[in-house]
Amino acid sequence: MSEPSPAGPIGLLYISTSNLRLPDEAAHEVDSIVNWSRRRNQAIGVTGALVFTERRFAQYLEGPACGVDELMASISRDARHRDIDLIFRKPIDRPRFETWALAYAGPSTFVAGHVLAAADASGAGSRAKQADRLVETMSQFVQAQVMEQRRRSGG
Repeated sequence: MSEPSPAGPIGLLYISTSNLRLPDEAAHEVDSIVNWSRRRNQAIGVTGALVFTERRFAQYLEGPACGVDELMASISRDARHRDIDLIFRKPIDRPRFETWALAYAGPSTFVAGHVLAAADASGAGSRAKQADRLVETMSQFVQAQVMEQRRRSGG
């Protein structure tokens, strides 16, 4: 993470391999990650989304560079995953998940395909394209969940 910190907000995407035993500890541990992360992220002004595919984690973080980098340092030390691949860390114009300290909607087979494509992409152009697709898919997935929650609550 030797890139200079931009003055504005940054976005960061990583993909890692899960160390969680399925199904024994996965559900409990992922719930723990989500609950703790939402509180921590809100406290430091970072938003984002998490995907768990049962084999991999993919997380997009956005906000002030110091907050995102602090979280990434903590995430890098977490024993619940390994082989952390920093896909990108770059300035962003606007947040995609500004109302979500951490968006998470449970495991998704559909999103898992996008995680795999981004993780396996080779070449800078292909990797960037797959990463952008993954973040856009995460955003659409979250929006679909919001619409479903509103529908269920009658609003």
